[in-house]
Amino acid sequence: MSVASISPKGELMLGVLTPLLGRMVPTGAFSLPGDINNDARVLVIDSGDLTELLFFSPILKHLKERYPGMRFTFLVREGNSELVRAMPQISEMISYEPSHLSLSSTTFLKLVNRVRVRHFNVTFLLGSEFNFARSVLALATGAKIRIGFTSARTFPFINCEVKASSDGIYEGARVEAFLTALAMNPHNGLPAWSLPEHDLNWAKQQVHFHKPQKDVKLIVVDPGVGKGNHRIAESTFRYLVDQLALEMNMKVLVLSNNLDRKRLAAFRSNLDADVLSLEPNNAKEGLALLSRADLFLAGNTDFFHYGVKMKIPTIGLFTRHDTSNWLPKGSPWVQIVQGVKGEKVSLDEFKSKIDTLLHLTRVV
Repeated sequence: MSVASISPKGELMLGVLTPLLGRMVPTGAFSLPGDINNDARVLVIDSGDLTELLFFSPILKHLKERYPGMRFTFLVREGNSELVRAMPQISEMISYEPSHLSLSSTTFLKLVNRVRVRHFNVTFLLGSEFNFARSVLALATGAKIRIGFTSARTFPFINCEVKASSDGIYEGARVEAFLTALAMNPHNGLPAWSLPEHDLNWAKQQVHFHKPQKDVKLIVVDPGVGKGNHRIAESTFRYLVDQLALEMNMKVLVLSNNLDRKRLAAFRSNLDADVLSLEPNNAKEGLALLSRADLFLAGNTDFFHYGVKMKIPTIGLFTRHDTSNWLPKGSPWVQIVQGVKGEKVSLDEFKSKIDTLLHLTRVV
C-alpha cells in the first residue's frame, strides 16, 4: 500500500492504530555502529520488488564479511524466494504470498508472531514507499534498531531513518545510504551481486542445447512492464526485434517476471524471428538464462537492472514515464532509447545504439 494509494478509510485506520502501536514498542537506547555486531540477529523485510533484492544484496554481503557471526532472516515474496535462497548470507527465509499481507487475515497474524518470537536485534525494511502491513511487521519484531527509508509515516515503525536522495541518483546506488545511516563507510566499495556458479553452468548447458552454433547470437528480450508502470507497445517491440533479425544471425529468448504465461506466449508467437522454446520456472532461472545473452532488449524492468549489473550489452527501451533515477550511470554497455508519446521509436537510432554496443563488445 503506497502513500498514494491509501484510501480515506485507510487514513482513518492509520490515525487510530499508529499511536497505539507506538506505545506498545520498547524505546531502548542504541548506538551505531556499536549495536551492529557479530552477535546480531537481523531480519530483512522485502518490498515485493525483485530489483530491490539486487540492490540490497551488496549490503548483505558487506555486513556478513564484516560480521561473520551475524545471522540474517529474509521475509520475501514467494515468487522471489528461489533467488533469496541462493544467497549464501541468508540463515533463514520466511516466504509469503501478497494476499498474506491483509491485516485482517489469520496468515498475517501468523507472520507477526513468527517475526516476534525470533527476538531480532536489527530490522531492515526495504522499499521507499510506505506500506502499512510491512511496517507493522517491522515494528512487531521489537528490534532495537529498525532501519528504513524515511517518509511522512515513518514513526513509530522506523527509528533509524534512511533519507532518500532526490537528485536523480540511480536507484542502484541509493541503497548505500543504509550503510551511511549505520555510520559505516565501505572504503573499498561494496561487493558485486552474482548468481551461484551452478546456476550459471545450468544456463550455459541449456542455451548450448537449444543453440549449439556459436556464431548465432542469443538476443534476450523482456517485454514486461517497467518501473514507471508502463511499457512500449508490443507491436513496436516486436517490430524492432524482427527488424534486427533481418540483419543478424540470431535466436531470440523471451523472458519476463511480470507478464503471465499467456501474454508471453502471445508475444513469442507473433514474432517473425527464430524464438527459443526455453521457459524458466522462476526468476532465478530466468536471470541465469539472461546471463548467456549476447544482447539484451528490455524496458525499465527488473531484469533490465539485473542485466546492467551482469554487464550484458543492453538496450533500454524506456518510456516517458521512466524517470532519471532509473537510468544507470557510468555503464557504457547500456544504451537507452527513450520513447516519446505519439512518436514511433526511431529504427535508425535503435540500430545505431546496437552497433555501438556490439562494437564495444568486440573491442573488449
